[in-house]
Amino acid sequence: MPKSRLTKKQRDLVAEVQHLISSIGLDPAQVVSEADPESRTPYLELAKDQIIRSAVILKYVLMDEFLSAVICWHYFGRKRSFQRLWKTKRFQSFNYFVLERLYLLQKLDLVRNVHDLPKWVSSDLGALNELRNGIAHSFFPQNRRRKPEWKGQSVFGAAGFDRFLEDMQKLAEFFVERFWGGSPEDTGDRPDAALPDGESGAA
Repeated sequence: MPKSRLTKKQRDLVAEVQHLISSIGLDPAQVVSEADPESRTPYLELAKDQIIRSAVILKYVLMDEFLSAVICWHYFGRKRSFQRLWKTKRFQSFNYFVLERLYLLQKLDLVRNVHDLPKWVSSDLGALNELRNGIAHSFFPQNRRRKPEWKGQSVFGAAGFDRFLEDMQKLAEFFVERFWGGSPEDTGDRPDAALPDGESGAA
């Protein structure tokens, strides 16, 4: 079956993405063609560093959002979607003055207080929190006492990064199966599901 042509919006997005990766030096072809030979290696290393940091932070905020959704269901029930709840002052206030002020580990403690979670879930979320803090608060995280590793392997190496992505996928699958699996009507409230109107889930 032949691939369909891109829509105008899709073509515009492709162009925008290309512009973005070129602007911040993430296009390896551009680095190789434009940088001085002696500068190629550091530029490519910087590009790899930025991509990995972005991936870790994105997985962190996704897990944070999973926890936020579970907390919201505990206090607001599941009869109304988050899109509907966001129209209420009470839900807005809860997000702005409670959830936004809780860190991932604090949210994890709250969820564990009302749900039984496997030890590996808590352990991986704790390791994710430590890894995220290390790369988000240090320009040279490799120089920290606690190295940017995932289960004994450098997250900046292929093996460590691949293991990290596998474990994050396992975590996401756990949350979806445990808290979303039996509620088809709540599919749109999954943090990893794109909402057509562009709204987010809970916090």
